[in-house]
Amino acid sequence: MDKEYSVFVNAAAIVLVSSTVRGTGVEDLMNSVLLAQLVANKSLQRSPSADWYASYMDVLSVAWIAGAKRRKDLLPKQDAASSPLEWVTAIPLDDRPDQQQQIMAVLDRVAALPGSLPALSILRKHMQKPNEPEPTQSPSASSPVRLLVIVAHSPVSMTGICLQFSTGKEINANPWGQCFDGKDIDGCVSARYLRMQLSETLFAPAREVIARKVGTVVDDNVVDITGLIEDSVVRPAEEVGR
Repeated sequence: MDKEYSVFVNAAAIVLVSSTVRGTGVEDLMNSVLLAQLVANKSLQRSPSADWYASYMDVLSVAWIAGAKRRKDLLPKQDAASSPLEWVTAIPLDDRPDQQQQIMAVLDRVAALPGSLPALSILRKHMQKPNEPEPTQSPSASSPVRLLVIVAHSPVSMTGICLQFSTGKEINANPWGQCFDGKDIDGCVSARYLRMQLSETLFAPAREVIARKVGTVVDDNVVDITGLIEDSVVRPAEEVGR
């Protein structure tokens, strides 16, 4: 694999980090992304009707300034199977075709990893949690699923896509390679794109606080899978998700 990117599992996110980002730049990014997800998860525990993505963005926005934002709602065909690997292409993570192709090549290899890997169990633990309705609501057979891809182009620039959908199907392998029939999806798949720039002025006073908040849980939720990606062999498209 081209060594332009290091690849990490960070809770429910796959994070691609450019080789130009090193040391404290990687640590700052990982801490920010992890804290945003953990706070958003907590918001749902307090109120099941809370907007997970809004809470996630609120935390990131403490120091990361949002630029371009886009959203596409995808309606999977009832008589066809598709996967998150296909849905994430709805909005390019990089406007340069060669870079977008390279990003997708890395994600192809992520989707080819065996679901038995401990790093992917971290991903599954965070991406789908049983839906706990409000006391006045009836239980739902579907559970919300959230998958993120983040690409750090430099120490101060990143783009990302958050896929959100609801399904009653259990995520039991590698979620990026798992196929879903249209009938497995309750409603549409939401793809939200963002581009953000780090403000060092805002981040400097928050750096130690963020690091302290996630310090005891980083090792359990962030894993470098670059070596696994480099050793992987991409399966033929018809085998992905089987």
